[in-house]
Amino acid sequence: MFQNQTFTSRYFNGVSAVPEEGTVLVHGQTIQFTSFDTHHKLTISQFAEFSQTHKGCKLIILPDERKESPILEIFCTKEETKLLEKIWIQNKKSQSHTNALFYSIREMNPIVLGILSLLIVTIVGFFYFKGLEFVTNFIPLSMDKSLGDSVQLKMEAQFQKCDSKATDRFFSEALKKIVPKDSKHKFEVSVLRSTIPNAFALSNGKIYFFSGLLNDADSQEEVIGVLAHEIAHVEKRHHMRNLVKAGGTSLAISLVVGPGLGNMEFLETFTEIGSTILVLKFSRDFETEADKSSIEYLKAQNMSTDGLLRFFKRMEELEKGESDSEDKEEVSNAKDEKSTTNQITDFLSTHPATAERMKTLESLIQKGKKGSIKKVVSDITWKEVQTACLDFKNSDSK
Repeated sequence: MFQNQTFTSRYFNGVSAVPEEGTVLVHGQTIQFTSFDTHHKLTISQFAEFSQTHKGCKLIILPDERKESPILEIFCTKEETKLLEKIWIQNKKSQSHTNALFYSIREMNPIVLGILSLLIVTIVGFFYFKGLEFVTNFIPLSMDKSLGDSVQLKMEAQFQKCDSKATDRFFSEALKKIVPKDSKHKFEVSVLRSTIPNAFALSNGKIYFFSGLLNDADSQEEVIGVLAHEIAHVEKRHHMRNLVKAGGTSLAISLVVGPGLGNMEFLETFTEIGSTILVLKFSRDFETEADKSSIEYLKAQNMSTDGLLRFFKRMEELEKGESDSEDKEEVSNAKDEKSTTNQITDFLSTHPATAERMKTLESLIQKGKKGSIKKVVSDITWKEVQTACLDFKNSDSK
């Protein structure tokens, strides 16, 4: 506590830009500023803000709406500045419980405060996003269908379908085997003309296979495994959960960062997210959940579970360039096609698998009884399925 200690000072009265040079006498909670022709007696409680300067400290008096706030600058050492700030903080803490909490935080060590803030944000964020997952339970399945229907129109306007009796029969038989008996979704599969070796599902149960995947598949098992994976995405409502998560993240950012609610920018952002939700790739958690569920679906029907893992291994080889020259050429064509239709195909729900993901799949397959059914159609029909769209030109667009 200061007892009748004097410091060089200057006072800005909030009217003139020229300060009054003088001295300050600090005594307890009282500060007296004296210049050649001015005398101001102030109390610590009158100052709204305290900040350190390279020469001492600056105290801002309670703002006046009709003019600039008066400012008192005190020239002193760092130790004296810290002591003055401590007196000011203690005064503020005594004014209310809210102030007591706020200024106690202000007194904390910056490193400790940073760690504490990070911890709080992590905990709040965890429960916030867990809450978003819970919100999905209250969204009717009709919303999933509406979302998928709108995207389906865009897809079928962009790509040319090349379904045949063979592909219809194959996927019809496979769906009967794989789709859970208690499923609330109606599934349908179509083949699109493209060399991209992949597949994806819409939230309305519509599943698309690019012909490149069928042409390159080593067996029915591979395609059945990928189909089970896509069915799992729909059954687990990953599209809607992605939408809720993206919308919730946008809302959180709007609330934390600043404006967005008052001028309806948040609603506009949410609408944009809704219209392009399927360009969002599924998270690792969703992919893992789909992998696990697909294995469960296959095992429940005594279907072979090796196909999905085999597909991922083959995709990894293609990514690493370990395939033969013909495969490399096909991958190159696929990359060219993907660049021209990037806005649509970025949402492909099955990605080249990481080593960790394949290790998880291997573990899941090894647990329990392995399925024995490897085929759903005859070899003749499967051969027709594999040749789907082979006659199309080098463009996947109409």
